[in-house]
Amino acid sequence: MKISFTFKLFSMNQIKFLDEIKEIALKTYNETEPLRNKYVDYRILKPENFSNQTTIKEELSDYIKSIIKEEKDTIGFALFVNNELISIDYDNNLKEKGLIIEELIYAFNNIDFNFPAYFSKIVSPSEDKFTANHYLNLKTGLFIYVPKNLIIEKPFQVLFVHSSNEIAIYPHILIVLDKGSKFSYVDEAHSINEKISGFYSPIYEIYINDESVLNFSSIYDLNLNVYSFSRRRAILNRYSKGYINHIWIGGKYSVNYMELFMNGEGCEGEDTQIFFGRDEQFYSLYSKLMHRVGNSVGNVLVRGALKDKARSHFDGLIKIFPKAQKSNAYLQEHTILLNPGTRSDAIPGLEISANDVRCTHSATVSEIDYEKLFYLKSRGIDENNAKKLIVLGHFEFAIEKIQIEKVKNRFLEILNDNFE
Repeated sequence: MKISFTFKLFSMNQIKFLDEIKEIALKTYNETEPLRNKYVDYRILKPENFSNQTTIKEELSDYIKSIIKEEKDTIGFALFVNNELISIDYDNNLKEKGLIIEELIYAFNNIDFNFPAYFSKIVSPSEDKFTANHYLNLKTGLFIYVPKNLIIEKPFQVLFVHSSNEIAIYPHILIVLDKGSKFSYVDEAHSINEKISGFYSPIYEIYINDESVLNFSSIYDLNLNVYSFSRRRAILNRYSKGYINHIWIGGKYSVNYMELFMNGEGCEGEDTQIFFGRDEQFYSLYSKLMHRVGNSVGNVLVRGALKDKARSHFDGLIKIFPKAQKSNAYLQEHTILLNPGTRSDAIPGLEISANDVRCTHSATVSEIDYEKLFYLKSRGIDENNAKKLIVLGHFEFAIEKIQIEKVKNRFLEILNDNFE
């Protein structure tokens, strides 16, 4: 396995720190067997078949350019193409107030922040073979630090563009909110056309300090020749709030692990995910609520719809630790099948080690309601648009959970384009 860290110009301590991460990742990669699951064939994910080079040859499509141009009501914007950061900019007034948004490779040299205390500490390179592969191929990413008591209402926008054939992309995002701060983050992943193939493997490390609030939204819309494996983990502390939203509408074979660690009294975490599968797409979504401390609130809400020959797998877990008395957690996943040939497997689970908690889960997989479909068609609506209306109604509760209005609008636009 080739090691390809590209970080340069570091002190001896920084080099030693990076070498230790590489050693752990390489050992894990060489000695760990691929993940196993009767619902997911991890052998299909073969990142070693793709290059992590950063050369950009293709012109960005008009659609990608339109996303960049129309960005308004944000504090700034970052554009990544393949494994290269093309541009980054954000409000100068916020810079003066201590907001840090910079490429990951420069964060090691930031004397105002103890970067090694967080990088790779939330998501370890020893998690599994695919996560180890991410650390071994890491070239770029973002570090975001929101200083104490800084309230930012408008979001920061990030765009990941897959522009070259046979490319593996490994962005790494580290977000740290200091005490009493508020921040909104939005990213989207798009391909420049429908022909190129590749592998997409982002890691998100999120640390939400006491009494701070994070609104996080991510839209995954890479084309149907792209495979994906990702990990996202957020740690919440005392009276903090984390609202995490994911929209899955692209990719051929996509696996994602999402975990919320409720580590502080009074914290509140929400994981909302929406997926729409078509053709022969496959989504495997894992979601965990880890309540380590009591008086915390956690919610997982997943809504899905599948058409053609698409499939999905959801594995959700609420884990209540012994000291997490008076925790309140709810996990639900509901998927509708729009035609024969689709399949969805849902596995909700509870692991409770405390005796004074409120903890529930539910999961359903159902066919489309043909009475509703008949009613809409009887009112002159063609079958495709009738199904679209039913799907939008199914998604409505999850859409309303999204805190950022522009994300809602973007999702509806993309869904409309992909429903035909």
